[in-house]
Amino acid sequence: MTDISFEFFPPKTITAAFSLQRAAQTLSMFAPHFGSVTCSHNPTQTLDTLAALDKLALGPFQAHITCASQDNNQLPQYLRAAKRAGAKGIVALRGDGKSQGLTVCQLIQAAQKQEYNQVFVAAYPEVHPMAQNAQSDLDMLLRKQDAGASAAITQFFFDADHFLKFRDQAAAHGITMPLIPGILPVQNWPKTQSMTQACGTSVAPDLAEGFERAAREGRSELMAIAHATELCDKLIQNGVGQLHFYTMNHAEVVAAICIAIGKAPQQSLRQVA
Repeated sequence: MTDISFEFFPPKTITAAFSLQRAAQTLSMFAPHFGSVTCSHNPTQTLDTLAALDKLALGPFQAHITCASQDNNQLPQYLRAAKRAGAKGIVALRGDGKSQGLTVCQLIQAAQKQEYNQVFVAAYPEVHPMAQNAQSDLDMLLRKQDAGASAAITQFFFDADHFLKFRDQAAAHGITMPLIPGILPVQNWPKTQSMTQACGTSVAPDLAEGFERAAREGRSELMAIAHATELCDKLIQNGVGQLHFYTMNHAEVVAAICIAIGKAPQQSLRQVA
């Protein structure tokens, strides 16, 4: 059975906080393998979100930490604070290239010193936008593994073949840690377009046309469910054992995809009581 996990981000308003709570409660019924919370410009907001979601049955939580937001002096204190908020592991981000500050490998090693159970890193099926080429990108991923990373979560992609080819290339490069595909259901096509441009994710012209037409006709959710389900199905058929959903703090579309790939929601005794 395929494992699933969910990413959330800190809400900016009280209304958004209530919306996140409802979404997290809904998705908790799918017994996720783990959950993660992205970084906020306000570290306290990130920690508060971790503490709130850790009370739900969403599996062990991973705190996203970027090298750009930390330095070697502040990092141990922040790692301890994240652990107090409920984090069992971290997702170490940025810091892949040459930097005067904290590197991703230093962040991985610092988390290990704080005895975090898991240290996830990022991987890029279509190559990191700032990497020189695919070879150097794989070299960086191997260095993360050698530094102690437990697994890698990928940038989102829209063609399963991109991930499957990347998986093969990584294996040939000596990368043995699990590679977890990141799945982004397209719930808002204009916003997703901006994201694809920023992170270098390719979109086939006919797929882009389909998302645009669905948005015009008010069928964005149906299109998101259909496309992401097909994507997940192909990954599962090719031996992928775990999927990580970028929820955008909304549950309906993600829940429908989980059901479509055979993950039945389970109501816990706590929720029934």
